[in-house]
Amino acid sequence: MTTQQLNKTEMKEKRMQDLLDSCQSQVLQQIIGPFGLNKAMFNDKDGGNVTTTKNFEQGVTSTEQDKERFEQWENSNNGSYDRKAYDADLPAKRKEMFKGDKPIISRYTGNELPKDGQTHLDHVVAAKTIETDSKANLFMSQDERVTMANQDANLVAAEGNINQSMQDKDKPEWAKAKRKADKGKTNAESFGVDEKLLRQTDTKAKEAINADILKAQIQKQGAELLSTGAKEAGKMAMRQAFGVLIYEFVNGVFIETKHLFNKLQDENLIDELIAAIKRVAKRVMAKFKDAGKAGLGGGIQGFFSNLLTFLINNIVKTSAKVVTIIRESMKSIWQAISFIKNPPKNLSALEVTREVTKILTVAVATGLGMFFEEALQTFIMSIPILAPIAGIIAPAIAAILTGIATALLVYGLDRFFDWLSDNGTHLLEVFENDLEVMKGNIDKMALWIEDQYNQSQGYVQIAAGYGHIQRELEVAISAKDSALQTSKAQTQMQISFNRNCSDETKALSSQEQSVSNLLNNYKLGEQ
Repeated sequence: MTTQQLNKTEMKEKRMQDLLDSCQSQVLQQIIGPFGLNKAMFNDKDGGNVTTTKNFEQGVTSTEQDKERFEQWENSNNGSYDRKAYDADLPAKRKEMFKGDKPIISRYTGNELPKDGQTHLDHVVAAKTIETDSKANLFMSQDERVTMANQDANLVAAEGNINQSMQDKDKPEWAKAKRKADKGKTNAESFGVDEKLLRQTDTKAKEAINADILKAQIQKQGAELLSTGAKEAGKMAMRQAFGVLIYEFVNGVFIETKHLFNKLQDENLIDELIAAIKRVAKRVMAKFKDAGKAGLGGGIQGFFSNLLTFLINNIVKTSAKVVTIIRESMKSIWQAISFIKNPPKNLSALEVTREVTKILTVAVATGLGMFFEEALQTFIMSIPILAPIAGIIAPAIAAILTGIATALLVYGLDRFFDWLSDNGTHLLEVFENDLEVMKGNIDKMALWIEDQYNQSQGYVQIAAGYGHIQRELEVAISAKDSALQTSKAQTQMQISFNRNCSDETKALSSQEQSVSNLLNNYKLGEQ
């Protein structure tokens, strides 16, 4: 019967029974698995099973050999490294070079070098640089580092004075630096260095060194990942297989014990006990196939959890507890992926989501339980009388509480998904009504948008009309301004003409007056 075929009362009773069964199941699984077999079979450590460069630089190593290499690298960085091994073969190599018929060309100046003490062999990437490199120390032994440093790409002929001036410095940086003994000049200018040739020599050497280190890294970490991954896969396979069988055994014992308690007064109690043992054995035997499947899945989970831990530690260091959580989480992730890939037939998407969510919730609860166990153990160890048995009490309490908490979370999820899928409520109807209302609002909004669009086209035409009117007004204003300027000019000309006429009229009047006076004077003279 599916959950949809149960009424509310039946569903509530079923969920309560599921909660009780889940409490028992989860507590048993936590005690047997993460807080039981896990501690007995795994020895998790900070940083995981393979030392990464990031962890190595922080002094976190996975093996004793890596620890020794870290100590050597730390000593080298403190200035106490021995370069004798790097120089041991140089005299013989130089003699061999001198015996050749080919001219010896400096890889820094391009000049031909004499076959005498003025010609040196120089490490392009300095011995000190290699000895203080964390990757070179982690992935290579000293003999391998010496061989790498003395390869042809890194050991080149050079002038003795240039070699002595360079010392352990980076070649391009040395070339650009000012030389104290030759003020105003760089080392390259002072020693006549061909900077292009020097850069080519430096690049070639660094590429060869980096390639050798990368090759050593792949060989070392690849081999360690395969080795530790196989071990983790084997242990996880055993843990998962044994976990299935032990869980079935303990669960069967609980069931049979309750059954026997009800028959304590029976005379044939021994027969009942033998029958109970046989039933338990039969239950365990019936689980062997499931144990095999669990072992196979556990092996895959163990290998990939080891790989995932390694990848994470290339970014950030993980504590031993986080390593354990990663491994336990892989189990739940594997189950969730398997469930999504091959869900039971006739199971709705909502039910698949329910089951996957419950699986992942178990993983989260287990992880939090492990952190709680660490805090609980620290607290118990602070109590002197309980400190000696803190390692026993803390996992037991944490397992029980984690199991109960997990069961409650699963119960809560079931109730939540029941609520989502409950056809007896008005949730779906309300939701459908809301959708209808929303659809109506969307339709109205679409019409409004369409109206606005049509209106906007009208606005565009009106705007175009206004633009035309504006241009016409601008033309009219321009014409008006031109007419005003012309009228103003004509008015000025008329005013000037009128003034001239007035002046001439006044002059004529004055002349007429003068003539009139002359005539009057002439008449008076005649008399």
